Amino acid sequence: MNGSPSTESIHVLHVGKMRIKLCKGKTTIAKEYYSSSMQLCGVRGGGNAAAQGVFWQPKQGHSFVLAFESERERNAVIMLARRFAFDCNIMLAGPDDRAPLGTS
Repeated sequence: MNGSPSTESIHVLHVGKMRIKLCKGKTTIAKEYYSSSMQLCGVRGGGNAAAQGVFWQPKQGHSFVLAFESERERNAVIMLARRFAFDCNIMLAGPDDRAPLGTS
């Protein structure tokens, strides 16, 4: 690409009060309202990149691993999304997170 950075790989994650949307340019890749089947958590694993990664599963069988420029950005996304989901009476968690007592 003649040494210039490509904007083709830039994705935008919109964390809204009612839903999360992932876009690439003007194309929407995924858009889901907060639900009990949605999962969102930080990526676990070795290396420095894990601290900047997010696992997002908007619905069963559809998941993404997203990398952010900093750990601070990643944490802000998780906190904001969990707060907005909580306002919709939804608890966002990851695949290995345990359900609160009394919800089985």
